[in-house]
Amino acid sequence: MNKKLIICALITFISLPNLADDETTLSGAELINNNCARCHNSRPVREFSISEWRVIMPHMREKAHLTGSEVKAILEFMEIASSPAQPVEVTLAKSLTVNPRDVLTRYGCQGCHQVQGAGGTLGPSLDNVISEKGRAFFLRKVKEPQFNNSSSAMPKMPITDDELEALAEFLSSI
Repeated sequence: MNKKLIICALITFISLPNLADDETTLSGAELINNNCARCHNSRPVREFSISEWRVIMPHMREKAHLTGSEVKAILEFMEIASSPAQPVEVTLAKSLTVNPRDVLTRYGCQGCHQVQGAGGTLGPSLDNVISEKGRAFFLRKVKEPQFNNSSSAMPKMPITDDELEALAEFLSSI
């Protein structure tokens, strides 16, 4: 009976229509913040395996009034957030500078955090994080998101040292 239920749930999820417009980009992190986190708080993505989430999500879809494309965006975010970071070595010429706003966009920071009043509310605002917590705390938190809170939902990102320094410098200046 249980296997039949799981198979039915998977078939239901797989057959969900893709309702997203090409013009609309759905943010899984933002959808979690605006829907799931209201009842479930900020829980770690790794609480369940991806195969378990694929069974859970179709059931939660109805309760949260989510569309098929929203469920798909949430699952894609969870897959990315729960997969181990893949460091990529990039050698930049010294004359190239890193734009901190590009870093915020590339890693989806504002899906959970606000910067200058814009962004999500799942995580704390980054406006005063360096002045309140210190530069060393910020650098370590980005590199090791669970170091001070083992249940932190923040995923480990493959951010480079140059990107992290540019971001820290930017956040220190606002």
